[in-house]
Amino acid sequence: MTISSRPRTTVITATAAFLAGVLIAAALAVTGTITFHRADSVPCNSLTSYAQVQAAFSDKASIIARIKHVGTDVSVTPVKADCPDSSERLGYLRVTYANDSERDAIQHILGNEELGVYVTLGKR
Repeated sequence: MTISSRPRTTVITATAAFLAGVLIAAALAVTGTITFHRADSVPCNSLTSYAQVQAAFSDKASIIARIKHVGTDVSVTPVKADCPDSSERLGYLRVTYANDSERDAIQHILGNEELGVYVTLGKR
């Protein structure tokens, strides 16, 4: 091997290693071993069925309305959870707010009332 061919061999080896890494990462992502979408990190073992979440959303409408009236940017949404190991469709309620005072008021309501389902709070 000549001195002038060493840089070329190094570049080819580095390129091959990079492409192999990309191929492995793509295969893991396609098979679902690695996921990149996690909007909410929720504990799947603490969730109820999505049907129960929808029922709580309608049965507890007065509490939901109180939460929504905390601010104009507050929303309450039933969400289907991304829990691949579960045999049933699980869900939770996502409450979003705009500022810290809205968050505090929402936490006060949730501290005094029971919705019966898992709730996440997130700032818009």
